[in-house]
Amino acid sequence: MKNARRVLGFLLGAAVFLSSGCSEKEGRPAVDKESVANVTHSTKEGLLDKRVLGRMEALIERDWKAAYEYLSPARRKLMPYPVFVNRMNISAILRKHVDVVKKDCNTDACDVLLKLRYIYIGGVVSGMQGQERSSTIHEKWVYMDGNWWFVPE
Repeated sequence: MKNARRVLGFLLGAAVFLSSGCSEKEGRPAVDKESVANVTHSTKEGLLDKRVLGRMEALIERDWKAAYEYLSPARRKLMPYPVFVNRMNISAILRKHVDVVKKDCNTDACDVLLKLRYIYIGGVVSGMQGQERSSTIHEKWVYMDGNWWFVPE
């Protein structure tokens, strides 16, 4: 969090410095604190979109190594890669497609709502095997050390 504040402070300072010689419109500098914050926010949100969809693409492709790398560093310490792979391999679904439905974010955390289409391949309800289904999934993501990380519940 301190690093994020330092980066934001640096970006804000650089923007003010660079805009000091630029033209002013209606008595205001060409770049102000609000516009720098909006650019930083939209860049973070764009990175979140990329990370959420990248993780889901890895899961769809069954690329467990890539999917594992999206887990938060703390979660990876608690769940070694072989345990993660075992959990993924016993899944009763084949993921097919995902859409981001909604994001609810604050500074360093986001709740992401996804719509997942999948094929049910096994488990308790044998009559559903082979059926394409869809579910809404709620995910938590945190921003730290310059990146978004998935935090399973």
